[in-house]
Amino acid sequence: MLTKTQQKLLVLSSLGGVLEFYDFIIYALLASYIAKEFFPTGNNLTTLAATFATFSIGYLARPLGGIVFGHFGDKFGRKQTFMASILIMAISTFLIAMVPAYNVIGVAAPIILTLLRILQGLSIGGEIPGAIAYVSESIPEKKGFACGIIFCFLISGIVLGSLILAILSTFLSEADMLSWGWRIPFILGGIFGIWSYFSRKQLEESTLFTAIATKTESFPLMRVLQTKLINTLAATFIVGLGAALIVLLFLFTPAFVGTILHYTGKEYIWLRTAGIFLAAVLCIPFGLLADRFNHKKLIFILSIVSMILVYIIFKLYVENFALAWLALLLSAILVGFTWGVIPALLSELFPTAIRYSGIAVSYNLGFAIFGGLAPLVATTLIYETKLLVAPFYYIIFTALLSIIALLWVRVNWD
Repeated sequence: MLTKTQQKLLVLSSLGGVLEFYDFIIYALLASYIAKEFFPTGNNLTTLAATFATFSIGYLARPLGGIVFGHFGDKFGRKQTFMASILIMAISTFLIAMVPAYNVIGVAAPIILTLLRILQGLSIGGEIPGAIAYVSESIPEKKGFACGIIFCFLISGIVLGSLILAILSTFLSEADMLSWGWRIPFILGGIFGIWSYFSRKQLEESTLFTAIATKTESFPLMRVLQTKLINTLAATFIVGLGAALIVLLFLFTPAFVGTILHYTGKEYIWLRTAGIFLAAVLCIPFGLLADRFNHKKLIFILSIVSMILVYIIFKLYVENFALAWLALLLSAILVGFTWGVIPALLSELFPTAIRYSGIAVSYNLGFAIFGGLAPLVATTLIYETKLLVAPFYYIIFTALLSIIALLWVRVNWD
């Protein structure tokens, strides 16, 4: 049973996470509108590829954000980094809503958009690793459950974004969405972020960090590379599988279904929202599972199952779209499994003094390399192979890397 203090820190950490993750992913959810406003090329596939290239830049900025926030988080504490990360996210998200379109200011539009996307990437690069380190240190006896709650709320950020997009798409015409409707989610995200910034002032420092506060490392990242390089590389590959799954199965699919498969039915938006919500909820029971069973064995099972189910998922989309609900159900199970288990393992790969930096580097490299590039790689695979199910090859690749990484992992128990 969690104490009242533990319940409070879990709620505040989770609420901040859902809003920050919402701010970061609405770009992908609104990719088809952003593509037309900022990257008009005359070719749908090329325009979409350019948009996802900017999406990838946000992911590529995450490792730098992880290094910066990880350094200060390991030297000065977890709380202040939480507050700084969400403030940067709130401001950059709100400003995206204010950027004029390409037909108004020309090439300056995509340049400004890219710079703001980089700021978002820096922010999220510090947020999620900090959440994993913070809750696993504050609730060490139930870290799987606690991390499952955190990721339930994080993924609910996608649910929130999908819900707002579904509502706007239902009540606004396509012309209104393209003209101004797509900006509303970014405005809301900025407002939510400011609220979360002030709510986080109630957080207290992690107990394990407080215990070593007088013995922190001068350069935590250097210590990570000197003593935990193998674990860092292994964790990067394991996170890479999780990143590829959530990006391709939930963030890439709106553009895949609309632009590539040419399905425009609004019912899919609501089905997808329900699927993401189920994925978020499933993080909790899978987190409880992580508290009872060996993490490495669970991730091995996940890797094997992913290679099988992702092929089925894309096959359903392409050949029998009436069963899109089944594709989303399978996607939810995979994503819930992934982010109910992986965070608990990450928290055990690095000792307290360098935990924030270690998780930040591996988590953000995994997402930057394997998650950020996933939509671009998937689109390119479809274009080059002429196979609409081609994205599943990418999941097979990341799953094999994850299995190899499990052979390297060495767990810390401090």
